[in-house]
Parts: sequence; C-alpha cells; structure tokens
Amino acid sequence: MPRPENLMRHTPDEVAHFQEMLTSPSRVLVLRALLQEPRTVADLYDVVKPSMSKPSMFNALAELRDRGYTEDDAPEGTRRRGPGVKHWAKQSVVTRELAQLLEYFLG
Repeated sequence: MPRPENLMRHTPDEVAHFQEMLTSPSRVLVLRALLQEPRTVADLYDVVKPSMSKPSMFNALAELRDRGYTEDDAPEGTRRRGPGVKHWAKQSVVTRELAQLLEYFLG
C-alpha cells in the first residue's frame, strides 16, 4: 500500500493544507462554530462542549490560528488571550481553500 505522503505528492499545497485541517474533528467543530459568528472562548466552549474538552478546544483554536484560518482581537504578539477576546474565522480563506479543494476533486 502506498504511503500517505506519496499519495499526496502531486496535490497542490493549498489543497493539502486544507485537507490536513479537515483531519481533526476538533478543528472542524471549532471552525464551524467560528464561521457562524465571532465568539469568546466561553461562548465557543458553550457550543462545542458536548463534543470536546476545554483543552481540546484550546488546542484546535491555536492550530486554526497558526494555520491562518482564524484571527482574534487580542493585541499583536499576545501569547495568552484573555477571556474577553473575540475569535472569528477568516471566511475568505476558508472559502478560497474549500473552492480549491472542490476544483481539485472535480478536476
């Protein structure tokens, strides 16, 4: 059986990047909630808590931010975001990468 990295060798970077984001149910749930509306951490946890723990939510939120899918209103360079910080999805990035994924699938 071919190794996964060999299967994805000819996949465009943006498609592979989005596909990797989709491999984590936690990232998908957090991103879905943030696409609906901006949320504080408490608001976000109220939405996702039936499906994940707080540490999982924090990890997913940090991964999404690091991958460029979300942003927040914390001051630039802030490592720890306070409870009142709003987080939101970068809808244009998600839309663009989802469109590229569909284009890749549909050829």
